[in-house]
Amino acid sequence: MSVLTVAPPVRVVPALARAEAVRLLLHPVTLVGYGLWVLMTSTLWWGDPPRPLDVFESVGSALSWMPGVLMILVGYLVATREHRAGTTDVLGSLPSQEPERVRALCLASLAPGAVALVLNLALTGVLQDRFAQSPTVPQLLQAPLTVVGATLLGVMVAAWAPVAFAPALTVVVMIGAHVALGSDPVASLFGPAVFWAEWGVTGGELWHGFIGGSHWWHLAYVVGLCGLAAAAAIVRSVRTRAVVAAGLAVLAVTVLAAVLQLP
Repeated sequence: MSVLTVAPPVRVVPALARAEAVRLLLHPVTLVGYGLWVLMTSTLWWGDPPRPLDVFESVGSALSWMPGVLMILVGYLVATREHRAGTTDVLGSLPSQEPERVRALCLASLAPGAVALVLNLALTGVLQDRFAQSPTVPQLLQAPLTVVGATLLGVMVAAWAPVAFAPALTVVVMIGAHVALGSDPVASLFGPAVFWAEWGVTGGELWHGFIGGSHWWHLAYVVGLCGLAAAAAIVRSVRTRAVVAAGLAVLAVTVLAAVLQLP
């Protein structure tokens, strides 16, 4: 009689991550989010010529809103599907346990970010001759990275607060924080998605350059925020010294990047 062997977690996680990546990418809310992004960017070719600020923000921050904001909900829904379906007892018989599933979801969050990056680079190529000032590399990476961060935030909320109102409340808080921070150019740097284009006195009709602050250090700051969300999700099920130490190290780097990004 053959003996059933269970693959070690280190081999289970990549396999789970591939399956979770497909679920994240094909989730109806994800598809709606990317569809809205297509609709938003298509307005650049409708009617009157767009303002220089609108052209820049189409690659600078549009993806942070759609599908970015919705990815908080997607990450939460995918992470809690067994809990909502009442099938959590079945998971106990599988070779993977909660720590492996959470790590797999964190790894899978890179998939929607990768799609966002491809779309952003493609749109940048199409708009190459329409920028008043070419976006920098970290500015092009910012929006796709916030898509990753939003998914991780949804997974984190699912780990700590698997209740129906939690993702909606998280979305409201994130949007409210962005609006509050956006009232001041320096304070806006502490939000994940920064509108780098300077509005000026013409309300975006003329190009006034970029607001102050380090583009690369802000990107490092957003990477740190992503790491904190992942660490918070993982530590919910694995509270070892190594995990806690890694989370504290990411926190220290994030604080350092937050300071160094300031003008």
